[in-house]
Amino acid sequence: MRGKRELISSIGAATGATWLMERLPHRPVLMILNYHRIGDASATEYDSGTFSCTAEEFDWQIGYLKSRYRMTTLDEVQELVAGGRLSEPRVLITFDDGYIDNYQLAYPVLRRHGVQGVFFVPTAFTGTGRIPWWDAVAYIVKRSRQTRFRLEYPQPQEFDIATEGAARCILHVLRLYKQPDMRDHERFMQQLEKACDSPRPSGDAARCFLNWDEAREMLQGGMAFGSHTHTHEILSKLPAGGQLEELQVSRGILEQELGREIDTLAYPVGARDTFSAETVEALRQAKYRAAFSFYTGFNLAGSIAAFDIRRCGVDQQARNRLRLQTAMGSVAGDLWF
Repeated sequence: MRGKRELISSIGAATGATWLMERLPHRPVLMILNYHRIGDASATEYDSGTFSCTAEEFDWQIGYLKSRYRMTTLDEVQELVAGGRLSEPRVLITFDDGYIDNYQLAYPVLRRHGVQGVFFVPTAFTGTGRIPWWDAVAYIVKRSRQTRFRLEYPQPQEFDIATEGAARCILHVLRLYKQPDMRDHERFMQQLEKACDSPRPSGDAARCFLNWDEAREMLQGGMAFGSHTHTHEILSKLPAGGQLEELQVSRGILEQELGREIDTLAYPVGARDTFSAETVEALRQAKYRAAFSFYTGFNLAGSIAAFDIRRCGVDQQARNRLRLQTAMGSVAGDLWF
């Protein structure tokens, strides 16, 4: 499917169809593009799938978007959620997880272009050498001494690195981890280590996440921050009390460290089944004003849901595809292929 999308985008650029669509009348739509990591996906020992693009591509993307659309800020989005008028396409740039490359590579690009990025950070990881579960999974599978392995929990599934390749196996293992019935993190990781005959990363790993001094510098440079919970646990897997604790602890730490009110959240993983009415109630109790999901789609004027603001992921797509995606989104209002 990815190959077909890139092909269609290339045809659109070659025939002038993308150029024409960029010049068609636009609808009032809020397009929120979400990134995770910036850099070389092939060079990491962790999850290559978290890399959205290289620094060079990010620079091009921000320059292109700024030349075509009105770049917006978190405060302006809050105003739209509260009923403000949206009369033209706007683009907001967000980042999940708070990796250190967000500070080292993304922040300088955004500051140079005068564009705000919104960084949603899980506070238990900020400034630490802690390795999150998705990176630990990738690390284990990449170093697997077994080309074929089987997991029994949360449901039986077999994997074949020799046939599928490590990248696809990692993707499938991560999907298994995200299943609603996967509730025991340690059991899952221990069986993966045993099945692959490969240990998880050691406790003295190099720091992967930005620290509070770096976050404060970014804040002073015009960036914005929000919560990504405390431990990055999928909220819908937690009882109501656990969800509320994740939200309150994260908000409290962010406000203490950054010295300003934090009242927005990006749901970890962000799929439809990762938050619920119970989650929204916990958000209200914790005094959050808005929350961002992550299952694709744009936000049309008059229908922006405060606790389900939709975002689209940037996933190493070619320039022609990003052009076509945003052009179609601004014309159709809700199309991201």
